[in-house]
Amino acid sequence: MPSQSLITDNRKDLKDEAKELTQASIEDKRQNLEKDIKDLTQEMTRLRRINRSWDAGLTITTIVLTLAITILSTSDRVNEQDKKIATGILGGVIVAIQSIGNAFPVKQRAGAYRILQAQANNLLTDVKYVEGTEELKAIESQFYLLRSDAAKTES
Repeated sequence: MPSQSLITDNRKDLKDEAKELTQASIEDKRQNLEKDIKDLTQEMTRLRRINRSWDAGLTITTIVLTLAITILSTSDRVNEQDKKIATGILGGVIVAIQSIGNAFPVKQRAGAYRILQAQANNLLTDVKYVEGTEELKAIESQFYLLRSDAAKTES
């Protein structure tokens, strides 16, 4: 029959082994979550850049066309009928661009993606220093909420 100290040593060894497995499991989950957060951060960065570029393009185009109308209307070298036609066409294009901006709110989306990107960066910092299961679960929960917010921004 095994001695009491041998049984105690075996239990201690089993507890230590279970603790090591738990730490390894936490580290694996932490690394997976870190990768997922990095992926989300990169996606938010990509979408922010796209929306910001569209916003800048639409704004610059509107400014250029407005300047063209102004220059055209003050020019004496173009006859009145051609001025009216060109001004009407350019004005229509400007209105269409503004309608595109209303239908696809790229400026607002760029701002929303910037906020989501910052939140993802904060989570990325937090996940690097996770020590326990509860912390990991909390960060994972925040990550799922962040993904949900990102999906809402898309719609």
